[in-house]
Amino acid sequence: MPSREIDEILEIIWMKKEQGKNDLCVVEAEIKAEKLQNLLSDMEGDGLVDVARDGVKFTAKGERLAAALIRRHRLAERLLVDVLDTREDNIEEPACQFEHLVSEEVTEAICTLLGHPKVCPHGLPIPEGKCCETVRKEIKSLIVSLDKVEVGEWVRVSYIMARHHPRLHKLMSFGVAPGVKVKLHQKSPTYVIQVEETQIALEKEIVSDIFVRRK
Repeated sequence: MPSREIDEILEIIWMKKEQGKNDLCVVEAEIKAEKLQNLLSDMEGDGLVDVARDGVKFTAKGERLAAALIRRHRLAERLLVDVLDTREDNIEEPACQFEHLVSEEVTEAICTLLGHPKVCPHGLPIPEGKCCETVRKEIKSLIVSLDKVEVGEWVRVSYIMARHHPRLHKLMSFGVAPGVKVKLHQKSPTYVIQVEETQIALEKEIVSDIFVRRK
């Protein structure tokens, strides 16, 4: 069974589950509409789903695969909209290609670059990855927002909370990105940070979106 066809059905089941519509008849109707008939039973045999009269459910294996697919797809949408300025009505096809081609390592790097976004441009949740779990643990000890460090302190950018993508564009144009060393030069009357030999004045709300590692 072609892997892309498996992927498509896993995504259909995931999205129907998000909508609270995992009834067998609803899932089968969607699969039929996508011309992927007669594959559910094969997927059940492969241990990806459990099919019963009252609905279609993921096995643990199937849910892991589906979550990874959805994660890649929705991160691709964020990358296209937030960084590449692609219109939302033009992101579906490239995001579909992305989800089949990109490795886990690259996916984690993109998630970190985007600041571990919680939702896609359509407001749907993005499943967490290992990098998100790591940040949650580290932020309690080593990672703080840049406005919390001492004046004169050199730190390394860990990630940027890209809640407003124009901010991400602005920071990246100044060379502020994950892995880059910066120094907080002053806090008043405005925040000034130093990147290599360049000093940049930023509003507090932007500085507070930059999370850095102190050690």
